[in-house]
This record gives sequence, structure tokens and C-alpha cells, in this order.
Amino acid sequence: MRRLPLFVLFAISLHYVNSQFNTDCSDAPNPTMRNVCLRLRNMDTRARANVQQQNDVWPPAMPGSPVWQQPVPVPANARGQIATHPYECMTLLCLCPFFGGHMAPDGNCMLANGSPLAMAYRKEYRMMTDNERQRFHNALNMLKRNGEYDRIGSEHQIVGSGSGAHSGPGFLPWHREYLKRFEIALRLIDPGMFVPYFDSVMDGYLEDPRDSILFSNEFIGETDFNGFVIYGPFAYWRTLEGRPYIWRNLGQEGQLFSEFQINQVLQQTNIEYVMAYTVPLPGCPYPTNYGALEYTHSNIHLWLGGDMKPPVTSANDPIFYMHHSFVDLIWEMWRQLRQPKWVREMAYTPDLPQCANEQHFSYAPMRPFFNLANRDGLSNSYTDQMYRYAPRASCSLATPTCGSQYLFCDTRGFPHCVTKIKLGGLCGRFLGFDACYMGQCMFGRCVPGPTPPPFRPPTPPPQTPAPFVQAVAVTAPPPPPPTITTTRRPFVDCFNRNPCCENWARQGECTSNRAYMATYCRAACSICNPAYNVTNECINRHVSCQQWLGEGECTGNSQMFMQENCRQSCNLCGRRKQDQCARTPSRPRPRSQNNGVKKPAKTSRRNNPFRRRHFSS
Repeated sequence: MRRLPLFVLFAISLHYVNSQFNTDCSDAPNPTMRNVCLRLRNMDTRARANVQQQNDVWPPAMPGSPVWQQPVPVPANARGQIATHPYECMTLLCLCPFFGGHMAPDGNCMLANGSPLAMAYRKEYRMMTDNERQRFHNALNMLKRNGEYDRIGSEHQIVGSGSGAHSGPGFLPWHREYLKRFEIALRLIDPGMFVPYFDSVMDGYLEDPRDSILFSNEFIGETDFNGFVIYGPFAYWRTLEGRPYIWRNLGQEGQLFSEFQINQVLQQTNIEYVMAYTVPLPGCPYPTNYGALEYTHSNIHLWLGGDMKPPVTSANDPIFYMHHSFVDLIWEMWRQLRQPKWVREMAYTPDLPQCANEQHFSYAPMRPFFNLANRDGLSNSYTDQMYRYAPRASCSLATPTCGSQYLFCDTRGFPHCVTKIKLGGLCGRFLGFDACYMGQCMFGRCVPGPTPPPFRPPTPPPQTPAPFVQAVAVTAPPPPPPTITTTRRPFVDCFNRNPCCENWARQGECTSNRAYMATYCRAACSICNPAYNVTNECINRHVSCQQWLGEGECTGNSQMFMQENCRQSCNLCGRRKQDQCARTPSRPRPRSQNNGVKKPAKTSRRNNPFRRRHFSS
């Protein structure tokens, strides 16, 4: 009889837990958030259905493939110290050869023009100088013309319908890695470039944010009556779907970021509510947090509308990258505020299948990025080695200026920066302020006219130098960095990773052992077009060969890649690859039972292959 009450209590508690979750999103605070919730649940459902068992991949003969371990002053377990592709780099030393630079005795990478390769410094879009903004637009257009913009965009399109990139804890680390790769692509065109962030809080203060100077031809461009971008730096950009222009549908739903939403994130003390379970199932101990970054960021996608609304098309519009740069900044602000540095690389939400699909688990592969796990996106190297953020625009009563001609300071209440309004926009809320760009506010509208002079803080009176103290010489501020635009050909990631690849290809392995050959022998199987002369064995096929020689990579676990692609540096020109491969059996390794399908094992630090800093062939 005493067991009955316990059973009843258990049943009641189970009912209570399940009642916290409404898979139809009916518990959302408003219709907009319910639409976001339904979209995230849709993606989560598809992602759960797409979790498939992976086939074993065996080489045709010799095992072994590169292991990149470079002794640089970064943590011993840090990834990206050496890479065969620039997008895999996590240090400037790794990037140096891809930029045609050389390492100076002081440890800096010096470019061909004599300037150092520095970390990217991400500013707010409107805080960029006119020169920086023009260079940013030029780099984007060059990236679009050479096809790399669309190739990178297609990676987001692939994961847009259901993956570990949306609807769960993997959202923030996945987009951090993705944004880093996009930024490297820009910097390969202009090494001084960066991905600016779009602080939409400053636009949300306007009566109608569509009147923001951001949506002018000086910035992301204006649209026609149908919302098609036919003006500005991105006019007539053909989308991945074949439409001849980007589409925007501003302000029809959703909302822009607010200071309250950002503070709501920064106040969280549990990682489960930042790297959040956005679509938990019944039985998950964490209820839906509609204030999580993935939810609030989706509101901006909805507000911008058009291509930005669905994830599969959002990367068509360059504002996608600037929006996610701001999301990444908010996450980094929380990390630095709430986590000690060592915790930032360790803390990940628990792997709970009732809370998120398996593709969001910490050691799940970060598809489609080769050999990365979701938790690799927690690395401190992103902001220690690759980029940093400039502070958000701010002002005060003492200094009522925001440091940009495209922003003004609203000193009412708590002083804050607001985007300027383009001509014709509504300005009645800001009478008495320098709110109109290149104009003035009359009868509630911005019209052409004189603008008030910019605020200049009063010059302090000269100080009388103290006796016997030598005055410090005043030097002029350093000149702005020169515009650096490279005409270097785009890096072509088309290499064989084993010196026997060509031999195996001649024996038909590209067809009979397709899984392995498509990964490790892409050039030999004509899956891609290499940028080097395939008939000359005695050349360095990779730009980093000389650097790797000095780091001892010609021997050890890296030797297979080096014997194929760095024969000149490794002094192997006296040996033919054919002679070496003729002594190697060419039959593939036997596959495992059950037709080569391996039953997934429980993910752990020990058995997870994606945690390794190398891959084996």
C-alpha cells in the first residue's frame, strides 16, 4: 500500500514535466516567436530524421596521412596551427604562407608590401571609415565574381534545413567557425579587411527602422518597389537559386535587437540558457528559453525578410554575415563576463537526446567542416589569434558624439547612439538632434539642408610643465594603413593526401573504393582541378611546404602528405613515387561486417574521432 503513493507522485511529476513542453509552440509569448519556434522545430525534426549511420572509409593500401602539429606559443591542444587550407587555420602563423608572407625574427608575419599581417578588428558597419567600407564592398564583390561567395553560401544552404547548425546548442559555435572562414576569404583578397558587425539596436530606436542610413546606397543598398536590391554595392547579385537580385522585405514581421534582449543574455549564469535547447522535447529538464540568442537573432532575420527569412537562402545577402558578427559579439561578451578563460573551452550543454538532436552533441561532427566537432567552436583561439571586436558605439552627456558621421547621440534618459536617418525618412521623434544624414528634420521628415557642426570636446587649457621635467616629444598620429588589395589567385584546395593516389587511380580505385578516394585522392580522381603542374613530381605543390620543412613535418605522421605535395622541400626528387607505390599492396582493407555500416558508439572524449587533431588514412 505504501508503494501506491510513490507511483502516484511519480506519475504526477512526469505529467508536470511533460506539461512544460508544447511541441506545437503554443507556449510562445507572441505570434512572431511562435512562428520562429515552429521553424526551429521543423529544422530539428528534419535533422533528427537525417541522423544516419556512417560507412567506414578504408584506404586502398598504405595507412597514414598528415598530422599538423606546429610548436607555436598557443595551447598544446589547440587546433589550426598547421593547415592544408587557409580556412582551417587558427593562428596568423598558419595563415602566413597563404598570404605570400614570411615570418620575421620578431615573430610577425610580414606581407610582400612590408606591412604585418594583423588580427582582424571587427568594427560596427557604420563605425568603419569610408575607405574601409569601400574596401569591404570591393572585397565582397571580388569574392562574388570569383565564385567563392556562392560556394561559402552553399555551405549554409546545406545546413539550413536541418543540422547541428540550427535549433540547438551547436548554433553559436557552428556560426563562429563559419564566419571565421568567410572572414579569411575576404582577407585573402584584402589582408586588412574584417567582417563588420550590424548592431541593429541602433536602428530599432527609429520611428521606422527602414529609414536607417544602413539601407542606403552608401551601405547595403536600396531596393525597388518589389524589394529587389537593384541599387548600391550589391545591386543585381545573382542568388544561389538563380534570381538576378537579392530580395529584402523590410519590417513586415519580427523585430530588431533591443538593449533589453542583449542584457537578458548577459544576465544568464547557466550555459544551458545561452547555448540553448531551443526546441526541447517532452522529458527535457530545460524548458524553452524564448530569450535565447537563437530566438532573438531569428527576429532580425524575419524583420529583414526576403532572402534573409529562411536559413537556406539567408547567406545570399551580405548583411547575413554582419548580423551574425553581432550575434558572435554578444556571445563573446557573455563568455568574457560569465566564464573564466579555461571554462570557455570546456563548458558545453549536456548531450541530452530529449533536449536536442544528436547533431548538436558536443563531440558530434561540425558538418560540413572537415574533421571538426561542435565543441571545437568553443576555442579561445578565435578571439586570441584570429579576430577581436571593437567596442559598440557609445556616448555620454559630457561627450555627446558616437565617433561616426552616420550615428548621433540621443542624450535623453540614458545617452545612447542611434543610426542616422536617410533623406525622406521619419525624424519627428528626434527634433533638436542631428538625426538626419546630410540634411535636417522639418515637419517630421529628413530633407536636404545644413547640418549642425559636429560636437568637439573643449580643448583643455595648457598645463605649465613642472620644473626639471623633460617635456615628452609629441608625435603625429600614425597614418592610416595603406589599402592592400591582392590580385593573388584564389587558393585551390585540390591535393592528393598520399603519394600512391595516382597509382591507385590507375587501378580503378576511384570507382571501387569511392568513399576513401573522394576524401584523400581528390586530384587523382579528377574530383577537382589542381592549380599545380600534375606532370612534375619535383615541385612544392602547397604554399606552406617551406614552413613545414622547418618544423620537421617531412617525417612522422605528416610524411604521406609531404611526400606527395612537398617533394622539393623534403629532398625527394631523386625518388620516383611510382617506385615506392609499386611495392605497396593495392587492394583495399576489408570492410567491417554488416556491409561496411558501423553501429554508432556512445560519444565520448575517448572514442570520438573528431576530437583528434589529425586524421588517418
